[in-house]
Amino acid sequence: MSGAKGIYIIGTDTDVGKTVVCAGLMYLLKSKGYDPCYFKPVSSGGRDTENGFFSYDASFVKAVSGFDEDDNMINPFRFRIPVSPHLASEMEGFAVDKEIIRDRYNKLIEKYRYIVVEGCGGLAVPLTKDGYLQFQLVKEMGLGCILISRTTLGTINHTLLTVSFAQNAGIPIKGIVFSGFSGDDAERDNIETIRHLTKVPVIGVIPKIEGINVEDKALGELKSVFEKTIDIEELLANV
Repeated sequence: MSGAKGIYIIGTDTDVGKTVVCAGLMYLLKSKGYDPCYFKPVSSGGRDTENGFFSYDASFVKAVSGFDEDDNMINPFRFRIPVSPHLASEMEGFAVDKEIIRDRYNKLIEKYRYIVVEGCGGLAVPLTKDGYLQFQLVKEMGLGCILISRTTLGTINHTLLTVSFAQNAGIPIKGIVFSGFSGDDAERDNIETIRHLTKVPVIGVIPKIEGINVEDKALGELKSVFEKTIDIEELLANV
């Protein structure tokens, strides 16, 4: 039986900063000697290279953290078209197979100490045309989640709805990371309101980071920002 720990990174929406947070967490875990693995079961969008087609997200996480593993292991389903997986699979002619995802995950937890799983959007994203939703995969993998939320207008509603959905589905939200904080008073109030109403630990507030571009693997000040804003020991204690 593996002693590996895993956490599933989900968002309140698309483009809330999941990949940047995963890259930052992987960097911190590796720099502290925790032997982590990144796992992206399903990705949409990427680039063709002479060695094959690769996800923008997985490539960025590797570039930031220095993590190196076969992409077929850590990112088994890679769609070219940046749309919801159920639609991308129909457009590209191959379907997400949850048994393959679980097989890859089971192999990785035998090899690594910590697994950072990056979801594809939020909990209710359909992964297949027959209505297999992402939260079902999370439950089958037996993982808790870290929720990535915005700090701007609308985030209270989106975050509370996601936390409530997770609770109703029996999925523990271990903590919330807020992404893109500008220091604005209204954003600060959003964070405190969510903290009060959800009673979920806020384990990080990540400011806007200049110079980041996931597609171009531009890191900006990501490493130094995460070193200053995330206590990796506290995060691991919550996992």
